[in-house]
Amino acid sequence: MLFQQRLLKSKIGMPKAWLHLDNHVYANGGCINGQIEVKGGRAKNKIKRYDIDLITVDHKKKEETINSRSVFCSHDCSPDKTGTFSFVLNIPENIEEKASDHKKFCVMIRVVMENAQSIIQKYPIIIKPFL
Repeated sequence: MLFQQRLLKSKIGMPKAWLHLDNHVYANGGCINGQIEVKGGRAKNKIKRYDIDLITVDHKKKEETINSRSVFCSHDCSPDKTGTFSFVLNIPENIEEKASDHKKFCVMIRVVMENAQSIIQKYPIIIKPFL
């Protein structure tokens, strides 16, 4: 057990997460539908929470959160097992106020594990006014 804890602290054998979106181009006022797929690592672990954020990133790498959803849970994350979590995230209608030529939109996921480690991924998307 001590060996597995050392692996987790050094992030070796950590679970992996992927985001699957229904689309990559969205309209303001619409919804982002997707799934988070988590595959267990080498040691048994638990997922305590997962967050889905819609953010803007400017050319200076400054991030601004537009919408966020957190789901508290207690899911087992067993070695070599895969689990999926579906979600819906609303896009505000006034999103063009946040947009500019220097900002890009991303969906960011954060999966928080019991051992306080987190998996963080960012996926770029395009938001256009009323498709």
